[in-house]
Amino acid sequence: MLRSSGKGLQGSMLFGMLSEALNKEQQLWRPVLLKQPQGEENEIQPSQRDEAVKWLLEWNQKFRYCPETFMQSTGLLDRFLMAVKARPKYLRCIAFSCFFLGAKLREEDEDVPATEDLVQGSGCSFSVGEVLRMELIVLDKLRWDLATVTPLDFLQIFHAMLLTQAPQLLTALGHMTPSRHLSLLTGRLSQCMVNHQLATFRPSALALGLLSLELEVVSRDWLMLSMMFQRLIGVDNQQLIRCRELITASLLGHPGHNAVYIIAPPQQPHSNHHQATARGPHPHEDPKTAKRKNQTEDDDDIYASIKRLYNEDTAPPKPPPQGDPPPPQGMSSSVLGSSCSSQMLQDQEEGMAPCPPLQSIEVT
Repeated sequence: MLRSSGKGLQGSMLFGMLSEALNKEQQLWRPVLLKQPQGEENEIQPSQRDEAVKWLLEWNQKFRYCPETFMQSTGLLDRFLMAVKARPKYLRCIAFSCFFLGAKLREEDEDVPATEDLVQGSGCSFSVGEVLRMELIVLDKLRWDLATVTPLDFLQIFHAMLLTQAPQLLTALGHMTPSRHLSLLTGRLSQCMVNHQLATFRPSALALGLLSLELEVVSRDWLMLSMMFQRLIGVDNQQLIRCRELITASLLGHPGHNAVYIIAPPQQPHSNHHQATARGPHPHEDPKTAKRKNQTEDDDDIYASIKRLYNEDTAPPKPPPQGDPPPPQGMSSSVLGSSCSSQMLQDQEEGMAPCPPLQSIEVT
């Protein structure tokens, strides 16, 4: 009883955090749309932006700052580049000023050195005065509003929501702890931030794309789990697929596996299926077959746990009529939960499987 109440309270807190993050995303986030300069125009190119973000990542590791500092600095840099047409020769000073502001916001006061010490430690050629003047310019152009929402914020929320109800998802990875697993995903997300193409996606979509690729490795029901998060944040299939492709290209250095999935026809269950399940595995059954059955039961438990998380301590809502638009990003956590739960309950009442079997077809 206490365990169920604890999960319900934690689930409500996570939904509240997700709803707040979605509201901030809708209000503050703008896509990074840098264009290649034409003719004699002297503007910052997309590749130069990526190089500056790569410097930020190196500086963040050099000073041993937390990943939140790097994400904050990158967000400030992108916002500034979209607000001002700056020249490439100022880019490194702009990036370093954003890094300094991000450190002040995210790090402890005792871990942020004086401006002079920070400039000397970076090994850059600009002076302390140049950094301070650029810092004032950044603050002025951003109207002293440094609030931002990053893909890491959503990744942390998604990861907590998933593993709170389904910690067995990490079983396939050996002795992997949730904190270690989140740390690995955070490192991959940091690499994705270097790609300006991924900066055109909403932070929530970028975080889901990365998590979806990881779920494809650790769970047979990765598609069903991805679709549930997809409904929560309101991203369409085309954007999510494109985001996954770009993430794969960023992490592997080449385009990912190009596959088309089709829904396989469902198999008719045998009449004695439930009886065989109640008696346990057949004495002559292949151990591999029995193992697959156990895996299926574990996946069903995951599905049930996620369902309880979305509909904890509430009455099952009626499914919405067909043709209704998707829920807006700024809705409350209770509405987010009931909307997703309604869709799953509707699928069950219609006799539909939560995730139809898929077959992969190679595309040449």
